[in-house]
Amino acid sequence: MATPTTSPVTTVVYALGYRTWADALRVGSAFSPERIATRLRDDRSVERAVLVDPVRSQLRRLKPDRPAPPPFAIDPSREHLQPRRWRRGEPTERDEAVAVQRRLDRRLQRHVDPSSTVLVTSHPVLAAVADRDVWRDVAFYAWDDFRGVPDSAALVGWAYAEVVARDVNVVAVTQAIVDIIGARRSTVVPNGIVSADFEEQAAVPAWFAALGGKVAFYAGSLQRRIDVEALQDLADDLPAEWTLVLVGPMQEPECFTDLATRHNVLIRDAEPRPQVLAMMAVADVCLVPHVPETEGMSPLKVYEYLGAGAPVVATDLEPMRGLSPHCRLVAHGARLAPEVLAAAAGPRATAAETAEFRSAHDWDRRYLAWRAAILGS
Repeated sequence: MATPTTSPVTTVVYALGYRTWADALRVGSAFSPERIATRLRDDRSVERAVLVDPVRSQLRRLKPDRPAPPPFAIDPSREHLQPRRWRRGEPTERDEAVAVQRRLDRRLQRHVDPSSTVLVTSHPVLAAVADRDVWRDVAFYAWDDFRGVPDSAALVGWAYAEVVARDVNVVAVTQAIVDIIGARRSTVVPNGIVSADFEEQAAVPAWFAALGGKVAFYAGSLQRRIDVEALQDLADDLPAEWTLVLVGPMQEPECFTDLATRHNVLIRDAEPRPQVLAMMAVADVCLVPHVPETEGMSPLKVYEYLGAGAPVVATDLEPMRGLSPHCRLVAHGARLAPEVLAAAAGPRATAAETAEFRSAHDWDRRYLAWRAAILGS
């Protein structure tokens, strides 16, 4: 393998993994890939920035299902590529996945001068196969542990090993992901929030306002990453005036069948992001009840809860530790109710504490750390 050239970096290509720019906009642009992409677009110290969607089927263009989202940029030095192939779906078999990502790598090399370009990708297979002999550098931005992508654990595990063998630069949201991959060059840049999102609070939905009593609140995708048994115990343990509310897209309904039968549990579909932030701000306690296998995550919701000024009760996982005195941690397997009741009875964060938290964890700061890890400046 050739050593990367020392020519100045003039271009950054950021290739998304698994979710397109349009997908991100449809769910409120809250997650780290779109936060990074937006700041990269607006960073005038980068001469040219190219955002690249994951490879999608040409057939999607023939289906007039949704209106086109706003463009990524109108500045010609900020580009948005939408690579296509004919087959549908994300390939999970290694040979096909490698072939798709190698074709994308060659296309990107033709689109820019790779000798002065850093290729950043959140797709582990592209990070594994990108040609290190031609790019100025290759970086893998791991904003999640992608072994959890359906049917992809073996493929992603192989990709992680290739990332290490090829000395790809890894920037991850948690130390756990860095440790899992084991790359020589690695940096942790946790998740974050946008302070401005909390400055003008929307009204909560009418159904939420009508609940009465106290609320323990969870916002996020409803899937097996949630410790549903802990929530069932919580629902059984809470006093009569409490309601356990879960709001988010139902991705694995079979996991929540028993929980939904509890008389004091309310499960609702996803709400617009401003309303979700408003519910966080007025809930008595917000919850992050994750199973231990999620230790590689940097949960956005815990930053949003604390940014909204809410007390938090979370499973004791490394990414939750040391964030705030208003985040109470519970060992996996222990009952949540005692800490939930204590959090609700204790003082909430002051305005000054909340403002300090927002500033410390704002994406403007996170992006500077990310850019330094990617570009060295």
